[in-house]
Amino acid sequence: MRRDPSRLMMQPLSGLRRTCAAVLAVVAVGLGAGSCSGGSSTGPSATSAATTPSTSAATRQNAADPSAGREDALAALLARRATALRTRDLAGFLATLDDPTSGFGLRQRALFDAVSKLPLAAFSYGTPQPAPALGAARVAEIGPQAWVSKVSGSYELAGFDTNPRSFEAYFTVVHRAAGWRLADDSDGGTQPQIWDIPSFTVLRSRTTLVVGEGPASRLRPYLALGDTAVPRVSRVWGTRWNAHVVLVVPGTIAQLGEQLSQDPASLAQVAAVTDGPFDATGRAGADRIFVNPHAFAGLQPRGQQVVVTHESTHVAIRSTTDRPVPLWLSEGMADFVGYRDAGASRQQVASALLQRVRSGHGPTALPSAADFDPSRTTIAPSYNAAWLAVNRIVDRFGLPALVRFYRTAATSPDPSAPAGDPEANTAAAFVSVLHVSEASFTQDWLAYLRHLAAS
Repeated sequence: MRRDPSRLMMQPLSGLRRTCAAVLAVVAVGLGAGSCSGGSSTGPSATSAATTPSTSAATRQNAADPSAGREDALAALLARRATALRTRDLAGFLATLDDPTSGFGLRQRALFDAVSKLPLAAFSYGTPQPAPALGAARVAEIGPQAWVSKVSGSYELAGFDTNPRSFEAYFTVVHRAAGWRLADDSDGGTQPQIWDIPSFTVLRSRTTLVVGEGPASRLRPYLALGDTAVPRVSRVWGTRWNAHVVLVVPGTIAQLGEQLSQDPASLAQVAAVTDGPFDATGRAGADRIFVNPHAFAGLQPRGQQVVVTHESTHVAIRSTTDRPVPLWLSEGMADFVGYRDAGASRQQVASALLQRVRSGHGPTALPSAADFDPSRTTIAPSYNAAWLAVNRIVDRFGLPALVRFYRTAATSPDPSAPAGDPEANTAAAFVSVLHVSEASFTQDWLAYLRHLAAS
């Protein structure tokens, strides 16, 4: 399974998800630069209800007669619920709830209304799994046969997703005269999804889907950013990707933290985060670009466009390659596309790095993964360095060669072969595509940095 090195020290997200985060780095021209890196995450969110217990522990659930029968009944109930969501059948959806007028029932009605606004191509639930037993007080509150099940689900957005996107929910189930019904979803680590954002609105264009809080007037600018970003990415990367992006715009940084299972404080300087799973082939097909509305509001319009184009570049590349590359290449490429139409000079954008070069503290090698870790160093110069390295490839070998170089480094010639070492794959691509050694290129790039710093 493909794993990319992580730059941000982020808590684990849901299974097989990978994230990219655009971090604010104000440059001299006032654009606000975004940059991101692929992160690996394989566990449940930090708010999940501990770990999944063993089957023997699950049989100690507080129910009269725990058995596979009730799990089969829940699977049938959830299948009806999924069908109701896909077909926008409110009556059928409410019929799966124990009390549609309860707090849970009202939240579920809001969920139904929100999901109904999405262009669903698919929505389904998997097989119910055992979950930790309810405490005695909770059982007394709900009913003697109440129990909790952990359920995986998946959905696809028509026209935007090429693979399913999975999620997890914990459902508290009770038995009534008419059969099993859903009574709550708070007795476990149910993960907030995009349809849980309050005051949910959906806007759609030919290439962009925007979902988020507030009226259409608030979200419409994001639709324009996505519509501009998609063709900019295609002009560089080509048209072999889906050429569609999904932007999610929460109303607050707290909502962003909920969506990403993150402490909001850790996202204060993050302008946007691209998050999505890789499939068995190592490709992403259900990415979401999550926007931090507070940080994003501090950027000028050109800076906002840089961030969205940068993130859209990652969406395109993640969906058409199957193995990781060094962070200097992935971040440099995304910044290259992001800044390509921004109208800023290299000296302006890379001022943080060039100041270091002038003072004699410039880099001596291409940036390493550690150079992109904000907990260890000031990261803006590292993004500058990666961006100028990619620009130097274009200067010397041309844009088509850059794209061939990246695709060679990031795509396995044999789908069954292991991903290998990103550094070794990239070093080999230098020779096979650009016909220079990585060491030779690095020396030329370092000389170029000194030239820029002196000009």
